[in-house]
Amino acid sequence: MTTQDTQHLPLEALCKRWQKDADQIVELAIAGKLELWIEFTDVFLQKVEKPGAVRKKKVPVVEFHNLVALKPLPEVLGQLQGRFDRLVIAAEVSCLDAKNTPITVTNSVGEEWGESSMIGINPLSLFARLDDVLRFERKNKMTPPPGPQAVSAAAKTEILPAATLNPQGHPCFAEELHVALTCWQSLCLPEQTIGPATGKAAILQWLRENHPELSNAAAERIALVVAPSKKRR
Repeated sequence: MTTQDTQHLPLEALCKRWQKDADQIVELAIAGKLELWIEFTDVFLQKVEKPGAVRKKKVPVVEFHNLVALKPLPEVLGQLQGRFDRLVIAAEVSCLDAKNTPITVTNSVGEEWGESSMIGINPLSLFARLDDVLRFERKNKMTPPPGPQAVSAAAKTEILPAATLNPQGHPCFAEELHVALTCWQSLCLPEQTIGPATGKAAILQWLRENHPELSNAAAERIALVVAPSKKRR
């Protein structure tokens, strides 16, 4: 029952992703709309027998786990609400395992504490599995935050317009530089790959269609500057 899935979102990360506070996220879990998990270390797990079930074994089986991920029951989650700034102490915790089997979690703190079990729960250690988060977002038509690639592309789009050139009529206006930058932005930026669309022939065709006033020599110079190098350094 030890968790090996690293694809999960901590409660704080989920709050930022959905722009909700911790109580709202936990409320979704209490309502059965989202599964929240928590990891326990060095605990004993005991399956809870259903009422009226015939006990197959005289002594209930208690298993020790160094690390295990379980789903706290709604009544446990309710006790954590509004207490995300502190450690919650309980003698035992009622949970469900991955197969939704009711489990009681306990530990052994030693006789010096005067208690047979004492479990500290950090409410901020709750997490949701990424698959469940994505499924919830699709069901509720939520727009997930942009990934790293989308952010990077957006940043490039914002940076480029800021690189202004001297306007026409300025003493330092460079016509061929202006045309070369416009051509590069039109052909190379959206693709981000070297291919036929960014080759010399495509550049010369673009120049003929958009700047027919250029001489052949000027078009050749601009194509030489705009065409991406085929050699990777």
